[in-house]
Amino acid sequence: MALSPTEHKTIVVVDVAEFTRADRHVPHLFAVHEGLYGVLKAAFGGAGVELENCAIEDRGDGALILVPPTVSKSELADKLPDRLVAEIRRYNSTRVLAAQLKLRVGLHSGDIRKNAHGWVGPAVNLAFRLLDAEQAKAELRSSEGVIAMIASEHFYDEVIFQDPGSAPESYRRIDVSVKTFEGHAWLRLHGGGGSPVVARPAEVVASPPDADLLVRGLLTDDELKVLRGLLADVESSRLPVLVSRATRSVVPLPRLGSVWDAFVYLADINAGPDGVPPAIEFLELLTAELGDEDAAGLRTWVTQKVHTLRRTTAQLERQVARSALPAEPRLHLMIVIELDAIDESRCVLSFWRQDDPLEWPPVRGDVCELAVDELEQRIDDLIIEAEGVWSGQAVSVVLEFVVPRPLLQLPIFAWRKEYRSGDPRPLIYDYALTLRSLERMRSAHWHRLWRVRWDAALDDYSSLRRIYPYGLAETKENPIDAVLSESRWVGLVLDEPPSARPDPSAGPDALTAALRAGLPLVFWHPSACAEDLRALVTRLAGGEGGILGLPGRHRDAHLAATEDDLVRDLVVLLDDPNWTVALDGPGAPMSSGGQG
Repeated sequence: MALSPTEHKTIVVVDVAEFTRADRHVPHLFAVHEGLYGVLKAAFGGAGVELENCAIEDRGDGALILVPPTVSKSELADKLPDRLVAEIRRYNSTRVLAAQLKLRVGLHSGDIRKNAHGWVGPAVNLAFRLLDAEQAKAELRSSEGVIAMIASEHFYDEVIFQDPGSAPESYRRIDVSVKTFEGHAWLRLHGGGGSPVVARPAEVVASPPDADLLVRGLLTDDELKVLRGLLADVESSRLPVLVSRATRSVVPLPRLGSVWDAFVYLADINAGPDGVPPAIEFLELLTAELGDEDAAGLRTWVTQKVHTLRRTTAQLERQVARSALPAEPRLHLMIVIELDAIDESRCVLSFWRQDDPLEWPPVRGDVCELAVDELEQRIDDLIIEAEGVWSGQAVSVVLEFVVPRPLLQLPIFAWRKEYRSGDPRPLIYDYALTLRSLERMRSAHWHRLWRVRWDAALDDYSSLRRIYPYGLAETKENPIDAVLSESRWVGLVLDEPPSARPDPSAGPDALTAALRAGLPLVFWHPSACAEDLRALVTRLAGGEGGILGLPGRHRDAHLAATEDDLVRDLVVLLDDPNWTVALDGPGAPMSSGGQG
């Protein structure tokens, strides 16, 4: 295999100091990782380098940044340290201690090559060796500085030493012994004196902090006094949604008794990459919920505080991107089941849990492998866990099951929850259940037509007028895929349940035809005759809410049904293209959900 040609790059390697220390929990690690890139983007931009024009490789607790040769090395060495210090200080000023940053930054240059997996070469290796220098780690840890700049001998001699603007006198020569490398580097500790980073306490105090002390990290005494007065009589029926939106659903949501309790809770949560504290974002969201007269004083207070924090531009960007809270917000728990490619008695289960009604798609949850007959109880665990997270929100929930064709006959509408209580309860008592097609969600080439039909269903949906009754004898002579290609159809009634695997030699398959044509709605029943089935569909299809209200009407009919009512076994596949996820996207590590 031929080697790729060498390319000369300025090599900047970055590492978050003590990234895995004991006081950093998952929300802190998330904030630090996101904040790192916010700091780097702003600092490089301030130094005259657009980060988008550099090659970047994420290293978990750091990054490899390759600056193109068109960028002056001396200007980078001159400007980057000061810009990094400024951006780190700005970031740290709005973070709790466990989410604050110190960085080690290595500087080198050389010729390297790129392959299919990234950039390689001795110059890259050397840069990372220097970054791990023990003396640099120890001195940064014990200092008040926020960055340790570590330049290779080559970079120092050829770039920094030659330019007084790069402050060569501020660097000291240190010994480096890392793995197979024995040599020297030049170290500069920068950002000490006035840095908001403080030493960690020797031990963690278990008692909860005083609320006033907690918010004084964000507010002055005068600001605190004014804000208490502004929030004294403020109430919101959608407090959990506002708090979830302010944190972008990345931290657990406790039960909060008042607007002031919510603000105090958020004052201890880390800001995101743009530096806007969640507590301030919460207050701005709150002003949108209040009437103009009630919100005037609070809105003025928030504007002044955002200006003080120098976050005006970031807050304006949030305002532009922000969508209004829905009048009746809903949460989704999307559960995806995929059959094992070899053993069809086993499957892979994953889920996407929505904790904020306006944030979609959420982060993919755990992925586990288990036996198909264990699904009901494992899904019960997912639901119970989700309910614990949602306990502070007074909103409705939709459970969506994305299922492969061979498992469409699973009795999902008869599944139950709370097995561990000894008295399980049918899911449909508590939730509107939605069955969806895994094959359709996977097939991006079907999605355009799917969206067209969905929009048509939203605009004009009533009873059976736009739902094709497949069992009619007078239409059987027409191929079903040709019939469903007519734009008027948005749904299909199958005269028998779909087979697990259609036989291509038997002619066009009705369910496949519906999915390919983009029909979002398909009905079938395991035992009802064609006449009874169409009566059931007529009973459910029309009604308040149109196609969006169908899951609720199906649930209501099920709850009102007698034991022998056919509606109890009616299957409704309803696919909304606005609620999709990337099935092959990153998820939590695979775990074992049971023994086969």
